[in-house]
Amino acid sequence: MNFILMKPLALLSTFSIGVMATPIVSYAGYYYDSCTRPSITATNIAAGYCANVENIPIKSLSAYVFSGACENGKSPVLNAYTEANCESGLFETLSVDSEKLCFEADTTIVSLGVECV
Repeated sequence: MNFILMKPLALLSTFSIGVMATPIVSYAGYYYDSCTRPSITATNIAAGYCANVENIPIKSLSAYVFSGACENGKSPVLNAYTEANCESGLFETLSVDSEKLCFEADTTIVSLGVECV
């Protein structure tokens, strides 16, 4: 009986570790320079995913790792695009960590993607 119960628990434990390892980056776009409040667009993006955001011109953006981490010594980056669906129009690749950082970005960000590099 114990063996039957242990297999699902081991699988659940492995799954939980995998989920915790995926970084989630928190993003906010600002109408003003220097990330001066209020933000006009915001979202969270998990590594490996793309998020389309409001098609509104911004002057700055903030980003930080909200939770999780990359595996094998890799670091998370936020890719900001001026086109939808993270397919083209790469504006900038930003290194992010747990500290909220402000980046100047006098453009219109349309989609965001996170990856571990």
